[in-house]
Amino acid sequence: MTYHKQDIPQIPLTEFMAALGEKPVKAFEDMKLYYAPQRDDPEPLLVVDTNTNRWYDHATDQSGDIIDLAAMKMNSSLYTDPRDFILKYMNEYEQGKELSAMARRPQEPTVINLDIKKLKLTDFMKVLGQEHPVAADGNLRVYKAPYDDKHEPTMVINTETNLWRDTKSGAYGGIYDLAYELTSSCNMSELNHYIAGQMSGMEKSQKVEPPKQEPEPDKPKRKMRL
Repeated sequence: MTYHKQDIPQIPLTEFMAALGEKPVKAFEDMKLYYAPQRDDPEPLLVVDTNTNRWYDHATDQSGDIIDLAAMKMNSSLYTDPRDFILKYMNEYEQGKELSAMARRPQEPTVINLDIKKLKLTDFMKVLGQEHPVAADGNLRVYKAPYDDKHEPTMVINTETNLWRDTKSGAYGGIYDLAYELTSSCNMSELNHYIAGQMSGMEKSQKVEPPKQEPEPDKPKRKMRL
């Protein structure tokens, strides 16, 4: 948010103290004890009443509101109006909080014009670190199972149907089923974000094509079944 002069009376003194870089040393009921921001005291002597939004200085017996405190803290050669001093520090403080919140916010994955349902499983395996299958037989491609700790070559992709099956566990399905095996998440939004996040690592110039039907090869004498 951005503060304006009409907002100053509603600004909590605790927020202004935070903007000045001061944190409460102690708190009891509605009172918070601070080091006075306008001095270098060895002890915390400034008390802020959060109920009345006023302060009291035990060292000088002075008290006042946010404008009075700003008048004591500001450099009179740089500011003539304590309200300008308050707005500068408060707005910089708010900007800092917004930037910090943005840095902590999870980033949405970049989707590269991707229709996830039409994504080729073989392309997805490439971004998972398997550029080539360990074996091929007609329209079948054998990969090391990325969801298995042993990474055994038990995952078979049918490039014609764009489906996969694990010959050891019996797990099977499409890309969402594969993403489930990798993440253990049943949330469709999370699965979409995971797949899109993985695919965003591909070259932006690389166009992801939907699966195409390959020409029927000569049938081998012995063929794996999916």
